[in-house]
Amino acid sequence: MNNKKPRDIVHVRVIRHMLQGLSVALDNGDQGIIRAREISWDGKDGINWKEEYPVGWEGYAVAIPLEKGEAREFSLRLVEYDPWDDFFEGLGRNQVIDGTVTGVYEYGIFVELDAGITGLLHKSRIPAKLQPSILDLFWHNDKVYVTIHDVDHEKRHIELSLAPVENFSGESMPGLLNQSSVTHEAAASAEQVLKAGIQRRHILVVEDEVPQSETVCAWLREMSQHVDVVQSAEEALDYLSKVQPDIALIDVGLPGMSGIELANNILDHYPQVQVVNATDWARASEVRSELDALQDRGGKLFYKPLVREELASYLADSNEETGNVIVNEEPTPRPPSQKWEAKKAIHKLLVMCRKHLGVEQVFLFSFDPAHRKVSIIERAGDGLVNKSAIAQLLHSPVRDVAEDGEAIFVNEIGKKDQKRFQHLLEFSPETVSCIGVQVPAQSSLKYALFAMDKRAKQFGEAIQIYAEGMSLAIGATLDQLDLRERAALMQRSALIGNLASGMIHEINNLLAPLQYESDNLRKALAQIEKDPEHARYENVRNEVANIEQDIRQIVGTVGTFGKIAKKPQLEVLRVDEIIKDTLVLLKQISKRARVDMYFQPPEKLVVVRNKAVMLGQILLNVCLNAIQQIAEHGYDHARTIRIDMEPIRENSNGAMCRILIRDNGPGIHASLWDKIFEMGYSTRQDGSGIGLFVSRNLMEEVEGNVYVLDSHILFGTVFALEFPVHV
Repeated sequence: MNNKKPRDIVHVRVIRHMLQGLSVALDNGDQGIIRAREISWDGKDGINWKEEYPVGWEGYAVAIPLEKGEAREFSLRLVEYDPWDDFFEGLGRNQVIDGTVTGVYEYGIFVELDAGITGLLHKSRIPAKLQPSILDLFWHNDKVYVTIHDVDHEKRHIELSLAPVENFSGESMPGLLNQSSVTHEAAASAEQVLKAGIQRRHILVVEDEVPQSETVCAWLREMSQHVDVVQSAEEALDYLSKVQPDIALIDVGLPGMSGIELANNILDHYPQVQVVNATDWARASEVRSELDALQDRGGKLFYKPLVREELASYLADSNEETGNVIVNEEPTPRPPSQKWEAKKAIHKLLVMCRKHLGVEQVFLFSFDPAHRKVSIIERAGDGLVNKSAIAQLLHSPVRDVAEDGEAIFVNEIGKKDQKRFQHLLEFSPETVSCIGVQVPAQSSLKYALFAMDKRAKQFGEAIQIYAEGMSLAIGATLDQLDLRERAALMQRSALIGNLASGMIHEINNLLAPLQYESDNLRKALAQIEKDPEHARYENVRNEVANIEQDIRQIVGTVGTFGKIAKKPQLEVLRVDEIIKDTLVLLKQISKRARVDMYFQPPEKLVVVRNKAVMLGQILLNVCLNAIQQIAEHGYDHARTIRIDMEPIRENSNGAMCRILIRDNGPGIHASLWDKIFEMGYSTRQDGSGIGLFVSRNLMEEVEGNVYVLDSHILFGTVFALEFPVHV
C-alpha cells in the first residue's frame, strides 16, 4: 500500500539556540522549534548542532502536523528522508513490533517503533489492573512489545495495542526437564568404568556405622579393591603404624577423635596415603573451614550418601593423577577479579605511603588472634627482609600495634629500644626508624601498617596524621573485600535454606512409593518361596528395578543439594549437568510459584575447566530471582523460564560459553539493567539485594560476566552468563 503524501516543506531561519533544540522563524514571521532528535538521522542528536546550525542559518524543514494548543514544530531530517514512505510496506496484520518508550503520561505512553515513527499506546489498551500504576510501570527508554491497532496517515497518528502476553508464555520453549538428577545412565557409566578396568588398591575404610561400612566395602570389593575396615580414628592410627594403605576413606563424624583430626594426622605423618573424607552436607557446613583446609592440603571430599558410581569414577580418575584432562600451557588471559583488584588497590596505597613518607619499605601485616600468628598481606619496597623470622613477629611491636592499637613513631631505634624491637630487627635487620599504626577493619583479623627505613628520620605531626589517614584508606579497602566475601557466604547459606524444604519434599514424595514397592516385593517373594514355578519372576524383577530407581533418585537429590556446599575449586565439568542440577534444586520452589522451567540440552556437549560450585550458585541466584519476580506479580498467563546454551564463541579473551536465562516476568526498566547488580538494591518489596550482587562478584571470580541482555516491560527478561572455556 502506497501511503506517500506531499510534505509541507517550508523555509526557516535559526533565531535562537535552546536546550531542546533550535528556535526558528518562517518567512511569514511565524515561529517554531526543531527538536534535537529532528535534526539528523545519524543518532548524534545535539552533539554538534549548535556549530552546524548557528544563529542566522537558513534552510528548509518539514512542518510536523499541529495538535490543538501545541507549539509549531519542524523537522530537518524529514527533508532528507521520510520513514512513513515505506515503514508500513510489508507489515503484517497484528505483527508484533519491538518498541522503545519515549514518553509516559497518565493517559498512555508514546512508543518509538522505528527512527521517526512513534505511536501512542493509550491506557485503555493496557490491562485494567495495571492502569493505575502506568507512570511506575513504564519508564523512558524501556522496551515493550506492541502491535499497530490503527493508523491515520493524514495526521500521521498511530494507535498501538499491547502485544498479547500469551505469545511470549513459552509456546516455543521446548524440552521440559522432568527427570531425576541421577538416571539409569549413571549406573551404565559405572559399568563402563568397571569394564574398562580399575587399578587395584589397598583402601582403609574408617566408619563407625556398620551398615554404611558394609555397603561401601561391598562396592569396593566388587571393583576388585583390597579393603580393610576400622570403626574409630584411634583404631585407624594403630593400623597405620603397621600398614600404610593407598587410600584412607574416612567418615568425618567419628566418635572420639574426629575424622578431620585423623585426616590431618595422616597427611602429617603418612603423606603417601591419599585421604578422602565423607560426610553429609549439613555436617560439612558446620566444619566448612576445616574441610577447606584439608582440601588445600590435597585431601578429597565426598558427600553422603556415597554411591557406587561416584566411587568407581573416583578410582578410575585417580589411575593417573592428571587423568585425561588437557590443560592449556598458556591459559586465556583473565579479567581482574575483585580480590585481585583489592590487592592491587592496597599495593597502590602502600606505594603512595612509601613515597610520601620517604621510607625504604612499607608493610601491611595481619595478626590472627585465634591462632596467634602474624602474616605479611602486602609489601612495597626492596629493603632486606629475613622471612624466616616472620613467626617471631608475634613477640614484636607488630602484634602490639595490630591487637592493642598502640601506634609507634620511632625516629631512631636506640640501645634502650633494642630489646623491644629485637624480633622486628631480626625480620628487617637494616631498620633504624619505624612507624607503626593500626589499620581499622571489620574483620576477625587485626591489621597493622608499618613503614621502615635504614636511616634516622624525623616523624613530625603531619607525617603521623598522614600515616593514620592512610591506615583508614587501607582499612576501607579491606572492609570492601571482606564485605563481598561475607555476602557470598551469607547468600549461599540463605540459598541452602531456601532450597532445603524442596529437597525434603522431594525425598518425602519418594519414601511412600518405596515402602509400597518393598511391601509388594516381600509378598511376591513369599509366594515364590511357596511355588518356585510361580510366574511372578518378571514382576519381582520390575519391582527391584523400581526400588533401585527410587533409591537412586533420593541419593541423587541429596547429592545434587550437597554440591552447593562444596569448596569452590577448578575442575573439568559439563555445563549442561550444572544446568540440570540447578533445575532439580529449584523443582519444588518453581512448582509452588507455578513457574515451568525448560532446558533444551545442546546437540554438542560443552566441557569447561572452571569452578562448578560458583557457576551453580550464580545460576541458582539468577533463576531464583526470575521465579520470585514472576511470582510476586501474579500473572494469569503461563509462567515460564527457559535456559539455553549458545554455541561457544570467540572474543578477545578466547573461547567463551554463554548461558541465556529467559523469563516472561514483569521485565526490568532499561535504566536499572546495571543497577540491579549493586549491593542492597532490589526491585522486590522483600528482596535483600544480595543475590545478583553476589552473582556478579562470583562471576568475576570465574573470569566471566553476568548481565541483562534484554528486557521488555510486561514481557520478561533475558539474563546472560558468560565465562571462558579452559580445557
